[in-house]
Amino acid sequence: MKTALTRSSGLLLALLIALLLLGAGAAAADMPGGEFPSSTLGALAWLLAAAGGACCLLRHGIELDDQARETAARLCVEQKARRAVEATLADTQAILRRVVRQQEGVRDHERNRIARGIRENLGQTLLALRAEMALLQVASCGIHPATHQKTTAMICTLDLALRSLRFLAGETRQLAPGAELGRAVEEELDAFTRLHGIGHHLEIVPPGAPAPADPGFDALLYRALQETLASIADAACATEVRVRLARSAVSLALFVEDDGGPDGVDSRLQASLRQSLRAAGGNLQAAPTPEGRSRIAMILPGAHGLVPG
Repeated sequence: MKTALTRSSGLLLALLIALLLLGAGAAAADMPGGEFPSSTLGALAWLLAAAGGACCLLRHGIELDDQARETAARLCVEQKARRAVEATLADTQAILRRVVRQQEGVRDHERNRIARGIRENLGQTLLALRAEMALLQVASCGIHPATHQKTTAMICTLDLALRSLRFLAGETRQLAPGAELGRAVEEELDAFTRLHGIGHHLEIVPPGAPAPADPGFDALLYRALQETLASIADAACATEVRVRLARSAVSLALFVEDDGGPDGVDSRLQASLRQSLRAAGGNLQAAPTPEGRSRIAMILPGAHGLVPG
């Protein structure tokens, strides 16, 4: 439409110049001798120069308008292509999330099976063995000091084994459907401190967090916390763990710090957790704090958008 208006303006300008020239010619015909005065010739020269400049400007305007239309058309095509790519990316992300949920479901099923085996078989056997050793300890008291001392040491070893089994069984515990993540994290940290003697500090922001956009994210983050705490306990270097849980409409984040050194959680575990979180649209970032503490941040998307990688 702009091109049509520009072309129409050019035609009107050319028509106006022609009318002016005809008027000047008619005025000259009425003059004695029929000759143009020098002032009239100068005016006509300026008029022709102005007309030429106007024509050049109009031509340049038409070319710019055509280029703008071509650019707008290309931009429209690129926008459509971008929307198609974004839709494909969203579909791929949804498929990856379903795959992650399926994998987590299989893992949780296997963990539950292992936990049942630990509780029903190995745990009961060790408890029975401890009871027998306790009876032997009582029977040997004052009669066989060496046997009594040995059975006491064996009972201590069995207690350590049972303690480790309880921790392993706790690691296999998954987040119950409908359970509140903050409460589950608090219970997990209490059990962690009780079993390993490592202190903890928990901060939940905000205290009354909104309902999760995807409950599967809570289970994924809870499992990541369990594996992170297990890695910290295996390193046996930390004396305190700080956990911060932050939920908003944009993201669900879990920050874990420990004073076991700047190296932090095992690098292989970090790679595994990062892969799981990225498949769900999140990310994992690990870096030491200025105080020299190890710190990892596990972030998942909230109700809107994806977390930048």
